[in-house]
Amino acid sequence: MANKYSLLLALVAEFLGTMLLVGAQIGTGYALTGLAQVGIPQMVTFGIAIVSSCALAIAITMGGPISGGHFNPAVTIALTLTKNSAVERALPYVVAQLAGGFLGAVITNFLWSGTLVSMTVGAPPIPNQLASEILATGVLVGIVIVMVRRNGGQGLNWLVPAWVGAAIFLTPTGCMANPAVTFGHMFTDSYTSVAQDAVPSFIGIQLFAALIVAGVTIFLSPKNVSRKARAATR
Repeated sequence: MANKYSLLLALVAEFLGTMLLVGAQIGTGYALTGLAQVGIPQMVTFGIAIVSSCALAIAITMGGPISGGHFNPAVTIALTLTKNSAVERALPYVVAQLAGGFLGAVITNFLWSGTLVSMTVGAPPIPNQLASEILATGVLVGIVIVMVRRNGGQGLNWLVPAWVGAAIFLTPTGCMANPAVTFGHMFTDSYTSVAQDAVPSFIGIQLFAALIVAGVTIFLSPKNVSRKARAATR
């Protein structure tokens, strides 16, 4: 019974943390749209970077002790493959993260535009955009795995926000680096929207990046699994 309750709390934490991240990004896009319209898109990017970093710092600090603070299916899958997270938690975590991303978009749309769901159309991503997400996701997942295996994840509440904030400027796609974020941004037409035709490719390349990082980790140090990290995800 205790395990059931601990899993439930972990799923709630993953759901709320992902909802906070997606809602913060979409809300910032709505709030700063005027700057993009008058020719200052850099300020919108800066705002999204700051708010994303703050939301992640809050979510990881608050939710980390409960669920491990994944808030990202790519992170969950990579940690599971490297035996730093329990296999039985992988699917429930991913479902909770996707649900959080969706509801974050719905709530933010309603607050800013009075609608629940709105989508944009567009072309599939071009090669440099896919490469952007490989870089953004690969580095993010690498940071998480290294820190979890080294010291149980201490420091991730500032390292992950620092990378995401920097990579929003570094990469042309704005560092989604997260299938749940990409999925959530499909349901809005705010500044941060992702065209529904581009979502499958983006999510696929993000998961591919996570698999690459996990595979390299297993190859280089197959037995170097942090006991503290494994205990924290049970």
